[in-house]
Amino acid sequence: MRPQAHPDQLALCFTQAADTVADARHGQVVARLSIPQREKPRAVPQADRRVDWFKVITQLSRAGLSPHMVSDSIGVPRSTLIGWKQGAEPRYTEGERLVSLWCRAMRRDRSKLPMVAVGDWWAYHSKA
Repeated sequence: MRPQAHPDQLALCFTQAADTVADARHGQVVARLSIPQREKPRAVPQADRRVDWFKVITQLSRAGLSPHMVSDSIGVPRSTLIGWKQGAEPRYTEGERLVSLWCRAMRRDRSKLPMVAVGDWWAYHSKA
């Protein structure tokens, strides 16, 4: 059994509709509640994704290309290539040359490049 409210207090109770609150003493609607719909999980937009250079370079080495061969093919020092693998971002032209090499070596289209969400990169590649 519910405890009785003091006659001077406003007692609220839910009526049949889940979005209406009524005054228990007078049966008058005193408030309407808006319950938001649960949001559907959204896919990560393409703009929030970037090339996963770590995977690109790793796949090239698994395909038989040494870091020296890759760096010579795209015209950058080997230390630069190692930096990209550790998280640095290549310049546009150098990145394009690496993507072109990856497409030729892996025999895949550019749309198959390994991508990662911007916020997930550090969590994915952390050394913790």
